Amino acid sequence: MDISRRDFMHIAAILGIGAATNGCAASGFKTPAQVSLKDIYDFKATGNFSLLHMCDLHAHIKPLYWREPSTLISAPNLVGTPGFLCGEAFANHYGLEPSSLDAYFDTHVDFESLAKKFGKMGGIAHIKTVLNKIRKDRGEDNV
Repeated sequence: MDISRRDFMHIAAILGIGAATNGCAASGFKTPAQVSLKDIYDFKATGNFSLLHMCDLHAHIKPLYWREPSTLISAPNLVGTPGFLCGEAFANHYGLEPSSLDAYFDTHVDFESLAKKFGKMGGIAHIKTVLNKIRKDRGEDNV
């Protein structure tokens, strides 16, 4: 099959919009702060397959404690802009509630107490939870 770069980008854009729209509909147009782990794991299987997108594993086979940096180095004109915000500035910019799971995940603020409250992050165990859900919904032979 011969496809031009323009046609490929057109198809990719359509697929991206479709996937984003489907995700919004499935979550009931919740904001990211309103989406819980139950919402993420509790999706309705439709069609013949489930596509799992996993990124940024960085060999995190086991869950770990990850503290976001308290300082970010950038060019002077980027200081204080998204991508170069940390701590309370990041939380304020994105509307994170203090002591929330999002604050623990995305900032260094109150890290020790939040680490005791929420525990370790990441790891293959979370992926296994999703796979187990798909196995339950679709059957062992369809995974």
